[in-house]
Amino acid sequence: MNRKALLPALACVLLIAYASLFPFSGWRLPGAGLFVWCTFELPDHVSKSDLLVNVIAYVPLGYLLFRLFRRDDGRLALPFLCAVFGGSALSFAMEFTQAFLPDRTPSVVDLCTNTAGTSAGALLALCWQQAAVPEGAWSRWRASFLAAGIRGELGLCVLLLWLSSQWAPFVPSLDFGGIKNGLKPLWYTANDLSRFDLAQAGTYFFYLAGLGVVAQETFRRRALPLPLFTFFAAGVLCAKIFIQGHQLSLEALAGLFAGVPLLLAAGFLGEKSRRLMGCLLLVAGFACYELKPGVGSVAAGISWIPFKGQLAHELSGFGSILEGVWPFAAMSLLFPLGRGEARGAVWPGAAAVFSFVFLLEWQQLAIPGRIPDLTQALLALAGWLAPAFYLRSAAKGARAGAVP
Repeated sequence: MNRKALLPALACVLLIAYASLFPFSGWRLPGAGLFVWCTFELPDHVSKSDLLVNVIAYVPLGYLLFRLFRRDDGRLALPFLCAVFGGSALSFAMEFTQAFLPDRTPSVVDLCTNTAGTSAGALLALCWQQAAVPEGAWSRWRASFLAAGIRGELGLCVLLLWLSSQWAPFVPSLDFGGIKNGLKPLWYTANDLSRFDLAQAGTYFFYLAGLGVVAQETFRRRALPLPLFTFFAAGVLCAKIFIQGHQLSLEALAGLFAGVPLLLAAGFLGEKSRRLMGCLLLVAGFACYELKPGVGSVAAGISWIPFKGQLAHELSGFGSILEGVWPFAAMSLLFPLGRGEARGAVWPGAAAVFSFVFLLEWQQLAIPGRIPDLTQALLALAGWLAPAFYLRSAAKGARAGAVP
C-alpha cells in the first residue's frame, strides 16, 4: 500500500460523500424499502448531464485508489481491481444512504456510471504507471521536454488544470448554432469596441502571463516554452467555441497576446525573480477577477455553506471548482524561491492565502451582482496545499533514497 496516496484518497471520499448527501436534512425511513432502487429498470428520465457528472466525479477517486493499492512488485491487475471495487462500494454506500433523504433519488444507473468513472480513473493511473517506467514513452518524452525534477510534472498538471477549467464540463457542441453562439462575444466586441471589458481583459492578461511563467518553469529551454505556451493557450481559448456553455471573447485573446512581451522579458530574469513575478501576476489576476462588477444591481450576502452553488449547478460547478484551484496550485509551485522546499512556509503561506481570498470575498458584499462564497477560500487553500505537500513528500522520498 502506498501511504502517500492515503490522505488524498480519504479527502476525495469525504468530498464525494459531502456532494452525494448534501444538504443532510429531512432524514426519514424509506417507505418503499431499502433496496427497491437495486433494479435494472431504467428511470423514466435519464439526464445526460447527470450521467456525465457521475462519471467525472469518480475519475479522481479511481486514480487515487489505484495509487493507494499499488505494490512495488510490479503487479498492476490487483490494485486496478481493488480500486474499481472500492469505488463501487463507496457508490453503493452513497446510493443506499440517499434512500433516507427525501431530496435524493438513488438509482442503479448512478451506481453503474460511478463505477465507470472509477474504472476510467484506475485505467488512467495504470497507463501512467506503465508509461513512467524508465523505458516507457512518458519517461522518454519527459526527458526531452520537461524540466528536471518533480516540478516539471507538477507544472504540466497545472497547465492541464487550467485547460480543464476552460473546457469543463467537456460537452462538445459541434452544430452551427452552437459554434455561432460561441463566437458572439468576439464578433460583437470587434464591431463595437465600447463593449470591450477592461476588467475581464486584465484578468486574462494577469492569469495567462502568470501561467506562462509556469510554462517557462515546466519545459526545457530547448523546447521553446514561450511559443509552445502561446500556441497551447490560443488553441485552448479558440476551442471553447466547440464546448457547450463556453464562448470566445476578444478580451481573452487580447489578454493572451498582451502578455507575450512580458513573458519574453521574463525569460531574461533569474529563476527567483521570474518565479516571484509569476506569483504576483497570479495574485493580481485573482484580485482583478474577484473585484470586477457582476451582473445585476443587488449586492448579495455571503454564502457560508461550502459548495452550495457548485452543487446547485453541477455541470458548471466543475469548471467553477477548477477555476478556484488552479491559480493557487500555480502559486504554490512557484513560491519556494530557491530555498529548498521552504518547509516552514507551507502553513504560514496557507494562512495568508486563506485570509487574502476571504478578504476579497468579503469585499464582494459591496459589489453589486457578486455573490461572496466561503467555498472560494477553501478551494484556494486546497490549491495551495496540494502541490506543497506533494513536493515535501517527494523531497522526503529523495532524501530517504539517498541514505546508504
